[in-house]
Amino acid sequence: MKNKSKKKNFFQELKTLFVLVVAAFTIKATLVEIYIVPTGSMEDTILTGDMLIGNKFIYGMRTPMWVGIPYTRIGFKTPHYRLPKFTEIKNGDVTIFEFPRDPFQKYVKRCIGIAGDTIHTVDRELYVNGKFVEFPIEGKHINQNKLPKDQIQSVIWSYFKGNMDNLSDFVVPYKGMEIDFEEVEDWQSIITLLVQDGNEVRLADRKFTTIDPTEISRMHGFLKYWVLSFFYSDKRKLKQKEKKEKEQHYVKLMNNNKSNKIYTPWQIPFSSIDKIDILDNLYINDISASDLKKIRLRHNYYFFMGDNRDNSWDSRFWGFVPDYHILGKPVYSVINTFNLNSKFFRFRVVS
Repeated sequence: MKNKSKKKNFFQELKTLFVLVVAAFTIKATLVEIYIVPTGSMEDTILTGDMLIGNKFIYGMRTPMWVGIPYTRIGFKTPHYRLPKFTEIKNGDVTIFEFPRDPFQKYVKRCIGIAGDTIHTVDRELYVNGKFVEFPIEGKHINQNKLPKDQIQSVIWSYFKGNMDNLSDFVVPYKGMEIDFEEVEDWQSIITLLVQDGNEVRLADRKFTTIDPTEISRMHGFLKYWVLSFFYSDKRKLKQKEKKEKEQHYVKLMNNNKSNKIYTPWQIPFSSIDKIDILDNLYINDISASDLKKIRLRHNYYFFMGDNRDNSWDSRFWGFVPDYHILGKPVYSVINTFNLNSKFFRFRVVS
């Protein structure tokens, strides 16, 4: 009898544990986002290592776009929906979103422009719809940009050409915005935007994606090596091992893409291809651009920048964020996981 009772209790506890785990992941996926900031791109508003608690329903709770094993890429995509929102994203809101080049990564930046806004900068001063935008109170500039120009994969590249202090006018894409293929000059930007908008785009037999192997490889093994760093005495050797593994992973991804004829828009030298050839060989949802002539966007987009303006990997480098990548708004900074001293507890409202 005792064995049966113990067995029954074991299964009851297992069932309870399963329910709790499912509930925890459901809450994380739908209501609350806990996020640890890995870089200093939002300093000094948000510091490297800050643990943030985010509100995922303020902009309309989004159901998961992917179901699988947490902290891995093992899983599958699912149809997603967004429930009614409490408020719209406003200029100046600090927002949590999925990185367009690798949706498995979560980013926190400040919204500079919403769909339809016109943005430009002059000598580091930011203007939205012709109005000067005050620099964030705790934001900062450094003497020079630390980000290498070879990382630029932006759909606004033609507007700033690597000069982050001065951007000529550009409009943040919006739902219903019309693209006339006869008027397109910057094909890299337009193709990136069309892929983000949910279209299947290919140039002859080469299919385009915005998922960047470089970004996937950059984060490959991050959790594993972060844990190992607490136990590994030779930090330099560990770093070398991590770098080698990331390089091998990158080569593997690139070879896989090439064998399947999958490319990112910034891999193709469009400037050396005649415009007529592009129009005849560029297919959007199996219709050539020359036949399609025009297309309207189905999503709204946002432009984000970090408060640490000269050292922020943001929309100036990788372009706009589509509405379906928006996750929520960070509400509180609780602790700083990189500091075990007096700055460890950093309970404050994020604004």
